[in-house]
Amino acid sequence: MVDEQTDPQGARGMTAEEQHDAECQFTRKLLCGMIQQAVEDLRSEKVFMSKQLNAHQEIDRDTALHFIRSKAFQGICDVLSLPADKIKTKALKYESRD
Repeated sequence: MVDEQTDPQGARGMTAEEQHDAECQFTRKLLCGMIQQAVEDLRSEKVFMSKQLNAHQEIDRDTALHFIRSKAFQGICDVLSLPADKIKTKALKYESRD
């Protein structure tokens, strides 16, 4: 038996399986977005006129570096079947440019 939800106007909603799939897809996109943002933060070579904006960018770089080197990153990549070593290598090649 399929559990189907309807909204108050009687429109067909998602089944429990469709809801689960949608939630999994959302979570995957969110985690992939986090990884992509961390790589972009490490690649950024912007220099701002504002000391404050430069300081914020440095914080973003430090946070991204910490994330890429973390066990959490490795675990996320394992669960999502992503190539952690390739991502890490790509991201960290920008880290040592100072």
